[in-house]
Amino acid sequence: MDKKNIFRKNLVARRKELGLTQEQLAQRMNVSAQAVSKWENSSYPDAELLPLLAKALNTSLDALFGVKAPDGSIDLLQLIHDAVQSAAPEKRPELMMQMFYAAVCAYQPNIQNAVHLKDDYDQETFAGGKTEFEQILSRLNRDLRYFVYMENPKDGVNNYFTNTKNMARLLKTLADQDAIRIISYLGSGRRNRMHSPEVISKRLEIPVDKVRYVIDRLDRFGLVWRVSVDLEEGESIMYGYTHSQALTMILVLAESISNYFRAWDPNFDTYSHGVFKDEAGDLSAEFPQVSWWGEDEV
Repeated sequence: MDKKNIFRKNLVARRKELGLTQEQLAQRMNVSAQAVSKWENSSYPDAELLPLLAKALNTSLDALFGVKAPDGSIDLLQLIHDAVQSAAPEKRPELMMQMFYAAVCAYQPNIQNAVHLKDDYDQETFAGGKTEFEQILSRLNRDLRYFVYMENPKDGVNNYFTNTKNMARLLKTLADQDAIRIISYLGSGRRNRMHSPEVISKRLEIPVDKVRYVIDRLDRFGLVWRVSVDLEEGESIMYGYTHSQALTMILVLAESISNYFRAWDPNFDTYSHGVFKDEAGDLSAEFPQVSWWGEDEV
């Protein structure tokens, strides 16, 4: 492919990556849409417009002309920063999932080139891996995608569990179906919207005492916040939801776990020990092996 065709191909690809029409790119550069159309089909921009074009596309002239940077001169973190910052807000989720998926696939030694996420999956499918250094889990289906990456603590993740009683309290709270319904209701509201137990009780058809019990528990975990409201009929307590990312992920992961992780694309494991480190969990230094056949054994 000659340099002109490389330039045109890269120009079109970069414009579309940013979600720009020819008209929108033209507006950024204060030129006509017809000029942009010509650049993409038959001619080069004038020399003085090339730096402006690269700036408008948040890329480099080398990238537009397909010139590869010498090894060691690429700042990967800067490239990621520029790609995410320049992407349209509605395009960022797809970009992030593509980057995460490519990173997971890169752990496979037999995969030599970047792998692009498929458009769809027939069943609930995950990518993931376990190594001595990290745990990775990513759901790939378009109806709900997520990516979780955890660096394995040197001394084991269990050493982070300083308050197991509170963990048990949280899990006990979430084990109640009404609690999940209340959380879903609170989480569907606008930011900083306040709720009364009485209205929640009426809308969800849950006894008001049960609603207060659940919300009080959520309050202790810092998942809701309360204010006192001075009304004509007296003082009342109203609750706002914190829209906790952690709680959302707990519930989403619980749904995935309950479905069982059946399909993987890809999956790898190179670990020898689990992410928990507990002396009582690995009492034997050696895994017992079956001895080989005796010379006269039948």
